[in-house]
Amino acid sequence: MRIQELDGLRGIAVLAVLAQHYLNWLPITGAQNGWLGVDLFFILSGFLITSILINLRDKEHYFSTFYKRRAFRIFPPYFLGIFVYFAVSIAAGKPGTVSLWAQYIFYYTSLNVGQPAELDYAVILPVKLGLAVLWSLSVEELYYTFWAPIVRFTSHKGFTAILIAMIVAAPLLRWWLHTPDYPELYTFYCRMDALAFGSMVALLMRAYRMDALTWKPRDKFFDGAAIAMAIATIVLWVYLRGDRSRVLLCTVALSMVDITLALVTFAVLRKSGSMAWWIKALRARWLRSVGMVSYSLYLFHFPLGNLVHNWVAGWGVSRHYSAILQTVLSVALSFAVAYGLWYGMESRILSWKDRHVPSPAHT
Repeated sequence: MRIQELDGLRGIAVLAVLAQHYLNWLPITGAQNGWLGVDLFFILSGFLITSILINLRDKEHYFSTFYKRRAFRIFPPYFLGIFVYFAVSIAAGKPGTVSLWAQYIFYYTSLNVGQPAELDYAVILPVKLGLAVLWSLSVEELYYTFWAPIVRFTSHKGFTAILIAMIVAAPLLRWWLHTPDYPELYTFYCRMDALAFGSMVALLMRAYRMDALTWKPRDKFFDGAAIAMAIATIVLWVYLRGDRSRVLLCTVALSMVDITLALVTFAVLRKSGSMAWWIKALRARWLRSVGMVSYSLYLFHFPLGNLVHNWVAGWGVSRHYSAILQTVLSVALSFAVAYGLWYGMESRILSWKDRHVPSPAHT
């Protein structure tokens, strides 16, 4: 059964990222913190993938079912983007390097610390922006790759211990690798804790559903913990001014954000279907629709925004009106492309996948 509220959370995550890239001219909105939408995506992915793998764990064709379904979901829009970016690079006379394209084709860009150096000189700016957001896909694909065998072949206690180790190790690595340019934030080892927190939520929800009578009285505790952690996180974030060049923000504060997002996600799952106003808000049709197309929206919005910027820059309007026009047109074009890809490609492929690849119970 699909949990509608999770689509609402996906919508919030992608809107946060869009705000960072399209509203950075209006800092009063807090858009500069929109990069944390990626952490919400990681939490949701960790929850979803671990839930699927646990449901598949004792079934035949464990690996083939999981990896086929992931491939049909992730690969088509992703490799369409890679193809378009490569074609544009060839046409512009800056084709990039073999090592650059290999990192994206085989999803290992986030194994390096920071973004590939070739992005600054080997491709034109729109292609650079399109490739720049793909580090997060590398983080997720690497997690899918090694997490599936761990869930299959280790005990419940074993993979819980591994999750705890990831949660502890990631902020330590962020501290060790930190510089004012914060390259560690684009690196798998340093961002794996968000996915691990999402996986922890999956384990908590499994225990909750199996013994609701025992867990139900703890709801108030978890709700209070989410509120307290959110307040503490906001206070620290404001104190640090959201400055990613500060090591305390990239270590302690970021871990607090991930814990808060995990607790909020756990609350959403526990209260799914209720009439609480904020749960109803997550079920809003428009927000779930944004969540539905969030993947393509995330993949392609950044270079589309650059194209709009160059287009509007030639109109000769004032700086203020130019920024407003760029934002409105960038949002409109990004959504047009995302919905076009959803109805023209993604939904058709997913429908075929559901008919031909056996599916476990999943959200």
